[in-house]
Amino acid sequence: MRILKKIAIVALSLILLLVLANYGVSYYISKKLPSILKKEKDFPYNVSYTNLDIDVLGGSFIMRNAALAPKDSIAAAVKNGIFGQIESIGVSGISLWQFFKNDRIVARSVTIDKPEIIMYHREKKYNIESDIEKPFRQAIQTGSLTITRGNFKMLDEKKGFKLKASNINFNLYKIKVDSTTVDDNVPVRYRDYRLTCDSLFYDAGPYYTITANKINSTDSTLAINSFKMLPKQSRKQFSNSLPKELDQFNLKAQDISIPKLDWGFIRDTLYVHTPQVVLNKIDANIYRSKEPADDPSRKKLYSELLRSLKFDLKVDKLLIKNSLVVYEEQLNFNKPAAKVSFSKFYATAANIYSPVNKGKLPRTTIDVECLFMKSAPLKVNWSFSTPDVSDAFTITGRLQNIKSEEVNPVSKPLMNATTTGTLNDVRFVFNGNRENATGTFSIDYDDLKVGIYKKDGKKKNKVVSALGNLLVKNDTDGELKKVNVAVDRSKDKSVFNFLWKFVMQGLKQTVLPKIVT
Repeated sequence: MRILKKIAIVALSLILLLVLANYGVSYYISKKLPSILKKEKDFPYNVSYTNLDIDVLGGSFIMRNAALAPKDSIAAAVKNGIFGQIESIGVSGISLWQFFKNDRIVARSVTIDKPEIIMYHREKKYNIESDIEKPFRQAIQTGSLTITRGNFKMLDEKKGFKLKASNINFNLYKIKVDSTTVDDNVPVRYRDYRLTCDSLFYDAGPYYTITANKINSTDSTLAINSFKMLPKQSRKQFSNSLPKELDQFNLKAQDISIPKLDWGFIRDTLYVHTPQVVLNKIDANIYRSKEPADDPSRKKLYSELLRSLKFDLKVDKLLIKNSLVVYEEQLNFNKPAAKVSFSKFYATAANIYSPVNKGKLPRTTIDVECLFMKSAPLKVNWSFSTPDVSDAFTITGRLQNIKSEEVNPVSKPLMNATTTGTLNDVRFVFNGNRENATGTFSIDYDDLKVGIYKKDGKKKNKVVSALGNLLVKNDTDGELKKVNVAVDRSKDKSVFNFLWKFVMQGLKQTVLPKIVT
């Protein structure tokens, strides 16, 4: 019995000693933890909390109702600081040796639940690495980071929203920070990550806002739902604000997905590689007012734009599905805009590459099928070589079975002219470069008649219309009439203007008598 009594006394003593030690260590940690952050000279934040639960044996703690604020005065902080309110911060797998010996928190994982972060505007731009990641890196190191139910707001100088995101869930796994990574472009190495976010809003400058309902991203995938890039101004406001002409975009996409993505840095060079990008149900409206002054600068063709990229881009295939593209051009606000539409738009672009870190490049090809003006089947094939400094390209196309009245929404606002008749078949081969183009234009049409309107575009000029119909060849007698076409490029215009000039010249040569052209 005496032996059992001694064992019981020893056991109770050990238990009591462990309880006291656990309490003492917990008390010590609770006092030491804030000092680790406070004494860090590069740590620019004050951290407070209402409750700290420590499990010494389990090597973990939970900080509840934490608050993060700049060390500056309140007046200065509100002008340029980052504030945070966090429901809980859980840290597990703590190395007590590192904590006591080196005053560092080295843990297996950190979980931040329901953070509410507000970033106020400041003159000096924020840097994610120096303002957010680096201060915490000096004080805490973890193998994985989890953020749940987060909300983030960035304010502009007028206290309006510059960026806003809700319900952020983020996981970063197998994090590594050491002497081999601190000087890299991305100073934190990691195995993989996962990010989901709802209701993204971004103020993209003076002209546009960008929103998305859902973003889902990992280290190798990206999916965006209900993407919108919307203008802030009406067309007239936008036009009046411009020193020179510029397109106004109104873009929507039901889905944007990159199912396999590889990106990173090789030394100082960014690379972005993917076998496929899919844009589904794009609704794109491009509007241009001709009231602002022309922009005389030289416009780069697409081969030169790719050739000018300073990073390693490699997109094997870009797919656009079931989309709508509308281009509108308005001479002045006394007339309606001319409108061209391409509906049920499907396109495949292959080999979208920059020359950085590559040898020989394959030709870039673009294949399009759609309905022109909602009725006529249109097929276009386009190809070019990015390294070719002459920017040579070839565009072939075929348009079938279009009532010429369908073109009146373009011809009447821009040229005060309308047509009737049927364009049975239109084909073209357009070989161009940065200077000029040659090729062939073929057309088969029936019963073509024109109507010419007076300057106001409201009243038909009967005399000029009658004269025009005397000059116009009414049909091609069931044959495909083919002509050779040559045009010079207006270098201050886009490639689409170049194609338009080519088609217009082909129409003149086939529809009008040679003596007139």
